[in-house]
Amino acid sequence: MSRNLDSSGLYDAGIVDDRNKRPLTIAFATIVLVWMLAFGLVSVFAQFGAQSHHMAVSGASIER
Repeated sequence: MSRNLDSSGLYDAGIVDDRNKRPLTIAFATIVLVWMLAFGLVSVFAQFGAQSHHMAVSGASIER
């Protein structure tokens, strides 16, 4: 069957058809979501670390 489609020019393996759009969309959205969560967690922990360092430095200067 695929031999007939190839020879007739009706089948092009390079074309993304409707059957492939949904899984590709889900995969892309999942990758973007995981990246956003990872980036958000890193930035939150970096902010928290900077605040705790600032509090430790300011607390040490108060005790003197």
